[in-house]
Amino acid sequence: MSITVAKSAGFCFGVSRAVETVEREVKAGKQVATLGPIIHNRHAVRHFEDMGVGVIQSPEDAVPGSTVIIRSHGVSKAVYQRLCDMGVEVVDATCPFVKRIHDIVSREEKEGYLPVIIGTRSHPEVEGIAGWCNHCRIFETPEELENWAKSGEVSPDSSICMVSQTTSTESLWKMCGEIAKKHFTHLKIFDTICRATESRQSEAAKLSAVSDAMVVVGDTHSSNTGRLAMICREHCGKVVL
Repeated sequence: MSITVAKSAGFCFGVSRAVETVEREVKAGKQVATLGPIIHNRHAVRHFEDMGVGVIQSPEDAVPGSTVIIRSHGVSKAVYQRLCDMGVEVVDATCPFVKRIHDIVSREEKEGYLPVIIGTRSHPEVEGIAGWCNHCRIFETPEELENWAKSGEVSPDSSICMVSQTTSTESLWKMCGEIAKKHFTHLKIFDTICRATESRQSEAAKLSAVSDAMVVVGDTHSSNTGRLAMICREHCGKVVL
């Protein structure tokens, strides 16, 4: 039996950076907590719990004088401010690629554009992005975007800027881009899919097309892992997550 391991397997830059940040703060002897699980991997979270790292669900749960780390998914502007008001040291481990999207939607809205986010509404990254602008629209599928564009809620000459959740698939993003171009004349499209995500998805597609079975290793609560499994199932009849 031949087993091929994907060359791009493993944590991406943003996740590695967040994990290293937690380890650094713990080694410095600080009382550390993360706002939500540092990454969507229960094994990593359990590892940090064994090191004494707590997980809080809201800024109000923070212990004054402690160190609270914002995970790689990022948080909304309001949540960030509430955390700063709690009398804790705030360490921002938001992935730089996600932070770039925060800057885009904030800047473009100030210039008169309506931010459109392509992604999963309930995902922490998308919730965080939406929290850096006052008004936005979130669409999970090309069909949702198409129906909204045809609804008459906005006119074809409306100023629209479009961004994507970093872990979205390239095919979904391209389809949404084509729909937006078809309906809006005053449109800015920012390709915000993480290139590390894109390369992993591309390799998953290529490997699954030439393999009898695929094993995707990761947590079932991870958006990244779930999308990799979905892509593999498009090309291979036996996929285990």
